[in-house]
Amino acid sequence: MWHRIIIVSIFCLCIINASADNYFVYFHDKSGTCDISCPETFLSQRAIERRTRQNIPLDSTDLPVSPLYLDSLRQLGAQILHCSKWINGATIETDSVTSRIIRQLDFVDSVQITKSATDSVSNAPRMKMPLRVPNLEYGYARRQIEMLNLHKLHTAGFCGKNMLVAVVDNGFLNADHIDALAQIRPNIVDTFSFVKGYGTIYQDGSHGTYVLSIIGASLFKQFQGAATETSFALIRSEDNETETMLEVDNQVAAFERADSIGADIINSSLGYYIFDDTTSNFTYADLDGRTARNSIAATMAARKGMVVCIAAGNEGSSAWHFIDTPADADSILCVGSVDSLRLHSYFSSYGPASDGRIKPDICTMGEYSYVISSSGQTSRGSGTSFASPLAAGMVACLWSALPQLTNMEIIELIKQHSSNASFPDCSIGYGIPDAWECYLSVATDIDNSHINDNSFSDRPVLYFDILGRRLHQLPPDAVIIRRLPAPDHAIILYR
Repeated sequence: MWHRIIIVSIFCLCIINASADNYFVYFHDKSGTCDISCPETFLSQRAIERRTRQNIPLDSTDLPVSPLYLDSLRQLGAQILHCSKWINGATIETDSVTSRIIRQLDFVDSVQITKSATDSVSNAPRMKMPLRVPNLEYGYARRQIEMLNLHKLHTAGFCGKNMLVAVVDNGFLNADHIDALAQIRPNIVDTFSFVKGYGTIYQDGSHGTYVLSIIGASLFKQFQGAATETSFALIRSEDNETETMLEVDNQVAAFERADSIGADIINSSLGYYIFDDTTSNFTYADLDGRTARNSIAATMAARKGMVVCIAAGNEGSSAWHFIDTPADADSILCVGSVDSLRLHSYFSSYGPASDGRIKPDICTMGEYSYVISSSGQTSRGSGTSFASPLAAGMVACLWSALPQLTNMEIIELIKQHSSNASFPDCSIGYGIPDAWECYLSVATDIDNSHINDNSFSDRPVLYFDILGRRLHQLPPDAVIIRRLPAPDHAIILYR
């Protein structure tokens, strides 16, 4: 009996020691990595062109982490889950004994546990998304689109063409076959999951489907997304069963993937401040854009030339009250929610960031917004999760109309032409954007030599009055005030 007890005890000890936790390992440097003079070895051509177009130089943050260091971790038995070139580290899976050995390596700066094998299913509050099937009416998404004057850009022919939006979320259940997303499926250029054990991105997580639909869905006479001609990368970073720092690192990896494939815009309707392991919880002081790794990565994505749209969070009526990470990041669009009357939604999180920066940056309609559910039906839901993709779709349309602008010029343009621009606050930020005014304020007049009074010699013409209403021909008493370029046609504005 005594021998049996010893054998069982040893067996149990082996199981305990073999249990794998997740850690983030910070490296000192990037010794042995690629040569920065050969960017095609670590960036896609589209990513290189985005940097070139905006005069963004390559630097050491673009280089991959050291393969020598990764090999050393593997030799110790650690499994590399993913790496962060921007933060210079790796997310690994290993046991506690090996993690202690790794901490002593001369190229390792520090090690942080991100998810324990003993973590239980999370009881943390999730994004509030009450969905209901509405009564059918003409143009389900009309109010949320018109609030941004985005329909005028659509009418002018700007629906996000040539833009690539990376949607970072919790999965895209059934997005591979529901009818409302059929139009954009040929434009899905990349799919990837940083979450283990759930099959493809289409088999789990409906939240990403709702978010994607707000940008790109199209259902005849029922629903039209904000940017139906854009291309998409669908990336899963959120584990629906737990709430751990591992998901923060997954989000970092997702942002870096979006950069490497050449995305122009990132939307992530995911935010973090409390975790299953409460010792990992962020404090308000951490919301400075420079503490949380996902916030650092969001800022870095902006520095690489992308417009990053992040949901502000749904804690406006809770004790926490404030935005989440990475919504505190600098140089991004933190998007809060308003209702159909343009008033701050009760749940929409407040700023400022802990260093005093205005947050949220802007707001769009996120209260009882129209979405397409994972069953393919038109529904309504509430949350800043739905406000952020609406903003991302607007950015795609506006940037496709003004491709000469940099990402930061697009962001500043949006802020300048938002409803609260004169007095930004920490409830609705700069307010509700006017996409049409953004476009009119920048669009370059077409050379008059190409224009007769009522027609162009070489292209079709669309006529708009100063309120953005379109007519099929120019009225006899019209006074032309601007002539603007558009894809495959031109625009005449008159009063």
